[in-house]
Order: sequence, then structure tokens, then C-alpha cells
Amino acid sequence: MQELITRGRFIFSKAPERLKVFELVNSKRNTEEIARLSRRHANSIRRDLQFLDDAGLIRSKCGRDGKPIRTTGFPVYEKVPLARTVSLAYFRGPIRWATTPSSQQSLMAGAKKERVKQSKPLAVPAERDILDICKHGEDQVYEFKGQGSEVAKLTREIAAMLNTRQGGMILYGIDDSGTIQGTDISRQKLDQPLQNSLRNTISPAATVRLHSVSVIGHEILVVIVPPWNRRDVYHYEGRVLVRKGTNVFVVKPEESKRLHRGDYVI
Repeated sequence: MQELITRGRFIFSKAPERLKVFELVNSKRNTEEIARLSRRHANSIRRDLQFLDDAGLIRSKCGRDGKPIRTTGFPVYEKVPLARTVSLAYFRGPIRWATTPSSQQSLMAGAKKERVKQSKPLAVPAERDILDICKHGEDQVYEFKGQGSEVAKLTREIAAMLNTRQGGMILYGIDDSGTIQGTDISRQKLDQPLQNSLRNTISPAATVRLHSVSVIGHEILVVIVPPWNRRDVYHYEGRVLVRKGTNVFVVKPEESKRLHRGDYVI
């Protein structure tokens, strides 16, 4: 129970509106009804419900046939058995536990984990830095995008990088082989659709930096994604993504639990 409460407080501290969503889950209301009662858009409620599901606080309600129940096309959720026994007051304020030797060790371990050094945001690369990156190719941190790449693809890469220890960097105007093409769009014209895409598809809100760098006579646009802050688990269209090497993956259930505990997956 202590772990569940700690997980809940961690989740609700940065998004108090989720506590209201959690309160409205009663195994009868569907997503649409919860959205109406909380006066929020159904898509936002859907993301919050998925977030609570990933954290192990709620689950899809299933019928006798074992299939998830849906009413008017929307899924119905219920609190997990242990969460039903916990008062909402425990999620709102600090919890003090008896400091027995074992619990004291747990607290010390938690404090040690909090002291884990977090990565600093990547610096804006100079021309020589970009030439070196192109020479070595894409990796965990660096992603190349050629001319004409869709904003949605950039946003998906950003969402995956946001959940990693180092964050990342997207270099627009360089193809997959590392050949420098130059950008086909100005920084100003890319910034607005990129920010709109981030706002519409990634939850909670994410902030990235967009810079222009001149490399051997070509303009390259550089998107710098900050390292994961170990608090917010970023969802892209309702799913948690993570970048591993040069690929983007949907996290596994055990990886999702680690992220919600504030532990790095990669």
C-alpha cells in the first residue's frame, strides 16, 4: 500500500486535475461522462486515464467474457482493488511512516536515488560539432531528418527523447546517411507548426529549443530536447514512447512502472 500511495502522490503532485479524474472513476462512468463531469475535453481525459492505468491505479473494467466494457464507444475504468481502500486524503498530503530500521533503510535508499546526477541539456552545436556528428552517424542522442520530413515525425521523436536520461537532438536538413542537405524551411516557419504539434500530441506539455546553425554554407535546424526530469512521464497520443538507439519504441508495462517511480529506462 505504501508503494501505491507514494506512486499516487508522485503522479498527482504535478497534475492535480488527475486526482479529480481518479476520484470520478467508479467502474460505471465512461471516458465521456468523466470528461463532462470534470468539464474537460474527452481527449485530455483519455490521456489521463491511460496515465493512471500505466501507473497501476486503475484498470479497464472487463465483462464476464473477459473483454473490456465500452459504453457509447468509450471505455469504462475501475480502480484497482488496493486503490479502492485508500482515502483520497492520502494522495493530497505528505505521509509519515514509522521509521523502523527497514523503513529507514528504504527512505535512505530513496534519498540516494534522488541524488542521482541528472544530465544537463545539450548545448547548441557549432559547425565543427555537426560535422563530427554527421561523420559518426545517428545514435541514442542524435537523429537526422532530411528535407520534407513531416512535423508529426519530428514530434514523435521528441516524445521518445523526452523520456530518456540524456534527452536528444534532431538535426533537420541532414539525411539518414549523414549527408548535409540544408533545410528547406526557415526556423520561423517550422517553429509554429512544431509547437502546435507538441501541444496537441504530447502530455504533459513539453518545451524544446529550436536553433539555426550554418554548416559549410547550408542552414541546419537543430531541435534540442531536454533530458527527462524524472517526474513527468510524457505521453504521445496516449502512449508512452522511449528512444533506444536510433529507434522509437512503445514502453513495456514494467518499463512504464519504472518511469512512474522516477527510474530511468535508458
